[in-house]
Amino acid sequence: MLSSRLRSLLLLSSCTVLLWGCQASTNNTQMQDENASLQQQLKTMTAEVGSLSADRKLLQQDVAELNRIIGVLGEEKNSRIEESASVRGQVRQFVQAQIDGLKQFMLESHLLDYIGGELTQRSSLDKQPLLIVDLQHSIPNSGSLTGVGAYFQSSGTISVKVLRPVENGNYVVIWTSPVLAVNEPGLQLISFPVSVSVEKGDKLAYYLGQTEQVSFDTGTGDTRYVDGDLGIGALLQEASMKGAKEKRAYSIGVYGLLKAL
Repeated sequence: MLSSRLRSLLLLSSCTVLLWGCQASTNNTQMQDENASLQQQLKTMTAEVGSLSADRKLLQQDVAELNRIIGVLGEEKNSRIEESASVRGQVRQFVQAQIDGLKQFMLESHLLDYIGGELTQRSSLDKQPLLIVDLQHSIPNSGSLTGVGAYFQSSGTISVKVLRPVENGNYVVIWTSPVLAVNEPGLQLISFPVSVSVEKGDKLAYYLGQTEQVSFDTGTGDTRYVDGDLGIGALLQEASMKGAKEKRAYSIGVYGLLKAL
């Protein structure tokens, strides 16, 4: 009976060992399969990383090439802009020279309209710099002024003003020329650097920067005068002008192209 029980125990132990061995073998196989799967996934991911790195390198090369092309195009554009600006500048200079030459030709050939006193030698001279306002000669029609003419008694400087009438017999300075140089005495015709548009009824004023520049007669005109110069936007009242009774007439006026009456 003891022997039978012993055999039973030995048989049970053998079965237990056998079952454990089978389970261990099964677990080992499963781990090997999982390990192989993980290694395969690792290889796949490594390949994908390598592919992405290669793509990144190609993209960087493409970006570098695009930046190079953009730089070349920028340089070409700047070159064309500079060349175009140079050509435009040369054309403008040429056209401006032609315009200036034509203006001077028309001025010297007396082909322009003239507004002002007769350009002759007169008897009297101012003893101080003055702003003279010609109330006798209004602009007869709209157009543009291109220069000034005068019979100068001495060299010096002059500037021309355009006055526009406003209410109550007042005038406002709407334009003033730059200071123009008078290089020698006698009859001089001086072009403005830029023509100025005028309207019918505008008046003219001249600032004579030195004494005894332009001669005048009395009793034959209506040129008034004030002390000191006036800039653009200044208001000039007719009542503040001097010389109403003197009726001065100066040898000075402007040239331009005015619309036909």
